[in-house]
Amino acid sequence: MSVSRVGKLKNSITIQSLSQGADGYGGYASPSYSTVITAFAKITPKSGTQVFSDKTGRQVENPHTHEFLIRYRTGLSTAQRIKFGTRVFDIIQINDENDNNNYITIKAKENVGIA
Repeated sequence: MSVSRVGKLKNSITIQSLSQGADGYGGYASPSYSTVITAFAKITPKSGTQVFSDKTGRQVENPHTHEFLIRYRTGLSTAQRIKFGTRVFDIIQINDENDNNNYITIKAKENVGIA
């Protein structure tokens, strides 16, 4: 007997939107993120690469791509980000699986820079 898809959604994630308030001097205050959705997800690592500097040869970027499967929700966009524990992912793509409004697959990229 196999576990249903709902049983595989065991990781709690938070989807956040950037909100910038006015600073009172015609500019914007420090950017902050507000929670849009908290959901349970199945997280699947998809790919990872390493990017090196041409001048120094040091690693400058280490992007990893992950796929998040969550139950169907509205109000998601690629301008938002996913927070999983202390890790942050930028949303690249959002797909409604089979166009039947049951599950959404979100492709996201984690940027881990090394100074």
